[in-house]
Amino acid sequence: SHLQGDVLDELTCPICLQVYADPVILSCKHSFCQSCIEETWKEPVSGSYCCPECRAEGKERPVLEKNFKLANIAQKYLALESGQNAVLCNYCIRKQLPAIKTCMKCEASMCPIHLKLHTQNGAFRNHPLVDTASDLSVWKCPEHEKLLDIYCKDDQLCVCTLCTLIGKHKNHNCGSISEGEKELRVSWYPARLAALIAETKQEVKEKYDALRKHIEREELDVFRCLDKEQNRVMVAIDAQIQELQTKMKSLEKCLTDLTELHLKREKLAFIQVNTTTCIYLHSVPHTGSVPECLTLVAHHAEPGVGTVEEEGLQAISPDPDTAHFKLVLSDSNRTVSLSQKKQPLPRNLERFDCCQQVICSEGIKCGRSYWEVEIVGDGGVWKVGVTDRLRSLFRSLSLAIAYKHTIHMVPNPQEAVGT
Repeated sequence: SHLQGDVLDELTCPICLQVYADPVILSCKHSFCQSCIEETWKEPVSGSYCCPECRAEGKERPVLEKNFKLANIAQKYLALESGQNAVLCNYCIRKQLPAIKTCMKCEASMCPIHLKLHTQNGAFRNHPLVDTASDLSVWKCPEHEKLLDIYCKDDQLCVCTLCTLIGKHKNHNCGSISEGEKELRVSWYPARLAALIAETKQEVKEKYDALRKHIEREELDVFRCLDKEQNRVMVAIDAQIQELQTKMKSLEKCLTDLTELHLKREKLAFIQVNTTTCIYLHSVPHTGSVPECLTLVAHHAEPGVGTVEEEGLQAISPDPDTAHFKLVLSDSNRTVSLSQKKQPLPRNLERFDCCQQVICSEGIKCGRSYWEVEIVGDGGVWKVGVTDRLRSLFRSLSLAIAYKHTIHMVPNPQEAVGT
């Protein structure tokens, strides 16, 4: 692979083109096999020692330091390659490296270094290369011992040249190996794709069936739990109903006894029945004290009472044409306050001129009514009253017939007006 070739390039000595053996490092940080660099420096050029890689020169022979890290990496690489692939390069001389390709024309296996040299040579460029194989006989014709370089389309077999000339495949429809590969791939791909689709569908169906069964089991478990909870609640409700019925019967009997007790006129009988009834009343079970019951009733009843009150309330507003000159109306004629000074109001027949009063615009025709008044401050003295329309025409008289919180109702008025 490309990664394997790149790693091998980093582990190759620039002098012998083999994997490092006892690598040493120079002052310029380049590494070489110890035997290779010593052989190179036997006869120094111009009396100086230079690095074969970067040509850095020095008059004195450099001290060779062993590159332990590089040596360990090279040893591990060789051990790994020798364990994975037993086919070695046929061109390595000193130490054979693992081969990565085999040339069928040359019948030789090559390591990455020699494979690169082989492919760069124009004479070998068109040689067929295959993955490394220890037994090359699998790539040869068993009858003629020649390379299998032709594909017989009729028999769908790889044959040698002699097979098409004098052998069993003479006059057959033949082509190159690459053409046969393309045809096989084209014919194989749809079948393989259909098989993959069928396999995927089957896998999806199996998973869906398993999921559906799991959901059904979970659903049954939930229904069982709901049935158990329903039965438990129903049993509890039945028990409460039985208890309440028992209490109701006890109270009914108690009420009957009390009614009979009320009708007793003889003192002795009254005392006897009274004693029996009192003893029976003490035995009647109860759930709480009277204050607790009243508190519970008030807690549940107050919101409903407030709702009923709010639904029945009707906002009323004083009529500004009837207001006395010292009365000030505000808040959309909902608020009345007394002023020390007379207001510049027009005079009319409806306005009070003597009494500091005002009549509401809305009238009351029938039914029972009450008034809610909000007092600001100490309130002073205020009056509330009702009158009919006939009496309301006398503006010089006081129509206020209620003081503070006492309200007077006009008996059977045709239409009453609040003041």
